[in-house]
Amino acid sequence: MRPMSDRHRFHRFRACDGGWMILALLMGAGCDEVSDHPPGPSASDRTVSPPPPLDDRRMDLGLQLLDRGSYPEAQVAFEAVLVDHPDHPRPRLLRAIAIQKQGNYAVALEELEEVGSRSGDFKGRDSIDHFRGWCLFYLGRPREAEAAFAAHLASTPGSADSAFGRGVSLLELGRPDAALDALDLALEIETAGAGRRRSVGKTWIRRGDALWELGRTEEATRSFHKGVIQFSDHYEGWAKLGRGHERLGDAEKAEWARREERRARIRVGAPVDGPVGAEVEETAGDR
Repeated sequence: MRPMSDRHRFHRFRACDGGWMILALLMGAGCDEVSDHPPGPSASDRTVSPPPPLDDRRMDLGLQLLDRGSYPEAQVAFEAVLVDHPDHPRPRLLRAIAIQKQGNYAVALEELEEVGSRSGDFKGRDSIDHFRGWCLFYLGRPREAEAAFAAHLASTPGSADSAFGRGVSLLELGRPDAALDALDLALEIETAGAGRRRSVGKTWIRRGDALWELGRTEEATRSFHKGVIQFSDHYEGWAKLGRGHERLGDAEKAEWARREERRARIRVGAPVDGPVGAEVEETAGDR
């Protein structure tokens, strides 16, 4: 199994130079502070005042660490902030995301649900359902995951990641028709660019899965092919493409796809003779 891109949008801030500065920041010292300001007033009907902005350089450090995939270190940074601001939801939310990115889904889910139960608006609140969705998906609860992704799409209709998450959840529920619609939506709203090729590729491949389950073999094979063009290291995508060509009676193309699957496995360090059904992980953060 679109974790941890987790495909996610974290603000980038300029860091102070030198490895020693990380320790200093976690202890509360360091460079001039940069505010982690909350969003403006919401149009929702919440009446509780938003929490005050956090003028804490450690928040900026934690966001930088999240952005570059240093999830354990990001968790430590946000926990340091929580020592001084134990009731502020923003560092609590970001700590939960760092935990989720490390694959500790049960703990992350508990944290996310606690933060989500609080009244009032705060920066990042509208992303809680997205991260809950991936926790639930990996905990083997696709029905609840689909509902969480749908809730996030209702408030953030431009989230290709949540459309993808809803699609794979629907596949797990045995609803390929609905999954196909969700995955088509993900492709429709997907942001173009080299940084999203992996995400686009995974979406095409899972779209192929939906078509395959619907008995639309030729369309599924084309979808698998589009997927591996975008994400050539997706060895399971190559395996599926090989099965598609084999089903369509093209032995030469099937053999070609199997050779490419082997090359992809070697590139990513996966067992060359690994199980055909071994899916490349599709977390929120890494899609």
